[in-house]
Amino acid sequence: MSVHSITHMNQGLGYSVEQAAFVYTLLTLSQIGGVGIGWLIGDRYKKRLIAAACMLMHMTGLLLLTYAINTLMVIAFAVLHGGAWGLRGPFMQALRADYFGRSAIGMILGLSLMIIVVGQVGGPMIAGIFADLTGNYRTGFTILALMAGLGSLFFILARKPRRPQR
Repeated sequence: MSVHSITHMNQGLGYSVEQAAFVYTLLTLSQIGGVGIGWLIGDRYKKRLIAAACMLMHMTGLLLLTYAINTLMVIAFAVLHGGAWGLRGPFMQALRADYFGRSAIGMILGLSLMIIVVGQVGGPMIAGIFADLTGNYRTGFTILALMAGLGSLFFILARKPRRPQR
């Protein structure tokens, strides 16, 4: 989203670059708010279910931006996507530590970062390729939104690994 959202708002939705930048500023402020909410609820609820809810928020936000017909939908995107990003980010570190312990955290973070990098490179490429093929970001953003929704399912199904008996 970071790579293509302002272009989509400007060229696809007709907002000025300044208006699109304001939406991105709101997204960033919502991200800070998400971190604050995580601080309040972090140890009170199941982290994987919060992460699943965040992925649904990402999906909903992306779809709102993709098919926005008014400013309220674009603002809702910024609040949902930013809030989910801020909330989910720190939870991922805590969830990895809860599931795999401190002794394996380095290896788990390393493996996780390899997967994250694939998404960070692949996501903008998917959006950009489909924008080039279709003339807009709708197909690419919809695919990415559905992938976020699928990610929600994976968090729901995730279970803490069992330690081998010795």
